[in-house]
Amino acid sequence: MDSSQPPVIVTPAQRSFAMFLKIGGIILLLALLHIPLAMTDGVLLERQRYQLQATEEIAGIWGRRQVVTGPVLAVPYAYRTNVIHSRVVNGRAVQVEEKELVGAMAYFLPEVLAVNGSVEPELRHRGIYDTVVYSAKLTLTGHFQPDFATAGLEADHMDWDKARVLLGVSDLHGIRAVGPLKFGEGKEAAFETADSAAGMFLPLMAKTGGAAPGEKLAFSVEVTLQGSERLEIAPVGKATSAALQSPWPDPSFTGASLPLARSVGADGFKADWQVSHFSRGFPQSWNSRLVKNEEMAGKIGAASFGVRFAQPVDGYSMAGRAQKYGVLFFVLVFTVFFLFEITAALRIHPLQYALVGVALCLFFLGFLALSEFWPTGWAYATAAAGCTALVSLYALSFLQTGWRTLVIGGGLGATYGYLYFVLKSQDYALMAGTAALFAALALLMFFTRRINWYELDAPGTPNAGNG
Repeated sequence: MDSSQPPVIVTPAQRSFAMFLKIGGIILLLALLHIPLAMTDGVLLERQRYQLQATEEIAGIWGRRQVVTGPVLAVPYAYRTNVIHSRVVNGRAVQVEEKELVGAMAYFLPEVLAVNGSVEPELRHRGIYDTVVYSAKLTLTGHFQPDFATAGLEADHMDWDKARVLLGVSDLHGIRAVGPLKFGEGKEAAFETADSAAGMFLPLMAKTGGAAPGEKLAFSVEVTLQGSERLEIAPVGKATSAALQSPWPDPSFTGASLPLARSVGADGFKADWQVSHFSRGFPQSWNSRLVKNEEMAGKIGAASFGVRFAQPVDGYSMAGRAQKYGVLFFVLVFTVFFLFEITAALRIHPLQYALVGVALCLFFLGFLALSEFWPTGWAYATAAAGCTALVSLYALSFLQTGWRTLVIGGGLGATYGYLYFVLKSQDYALMAGTAALFAALALLMFFTRRINWYELDAPGTPNAGNG
């Protein structure tokens, strides 16, 4: 009696169903691999929160973003207005309208303001995190020419003896020194804490007492301060010019106005601004009677300009951007595996696909971890090399030949290299990424052009065409 088992006959329908299950399983696996990617993204967000916390602690001690506003000339004045009082006449309360002098404050901005300064940035560390802080020395010069009539202010009495010059620095904690206000002909006045309603955004005050309507009042003051992240200047002059220089090689010019001229190199930068009162969005003078100082503070702050001391692209930002391409790695590697299956009669188990996918996910976590201690380039190269070696050596066990493993390893290494180029080229990232996808699709079409997909369903037929 013949005990041999009859051969298993696989029908075309069974082959089609098996291939459908394989493709469906790969698609399901691609979807499931979003879970470890999301977990890696969660780790990234957590580390970024730690970095932000460390940055806030350093900024709170050293000094935060600084916006220099002023000088602004403040002159007290009084005007007559109708005031209604209650009076008792013949035993009855009546409302009586009377003329009274009411006090107010007029604010005049400089006709000309010139700011010259040098900024010395440095890195401060808190644990494994660092942030950019700076020390700045600024010299502010210019002149006032206050005129109530030109400003359209009605005043019955102007107290020029109590005139004062106000100066704004957004974070007083970062002030190292403010030199005396030099004004007029050899006069000086020390700055003190302002006690006026404008003290919220102009917290420093120097008493002048020598101003006069319509007369030119020249001024000069030196400010030494420290801050973090950015330094900005408010264009309060009718004509404002500013010149800043620093050894920081990676400036980012911010605010409502960009430099008229700038030079940036490995040894630092120099930048010059020119701002006219026509473009700044607030008047040359105002008064507390009609305009709230909070409103003027918002307008002046919105018109400020300056420089942000940006760090080069750090590991966190690059890791976050790299994760957006994670699915691309899965698709490319799994597509090559699947093509090897149908063209070389290989059988790759879904678990093997899954392990390769997890190895690809480890690249992003490894890059994130290494970037906290190593330069970004070295961290990326080490994580990419480790992941490529891990996937290639494991694939060798089921791809059966060295050249197939070389295709996987070489392709994966080339993809990592190109991705690094994309991540570093921020301005051209979209173009480079699109070109890479186009090239990958073109290669896939080229290598599968001779496969007769219908013949894959027929038993006993080759997997590829005659080519």
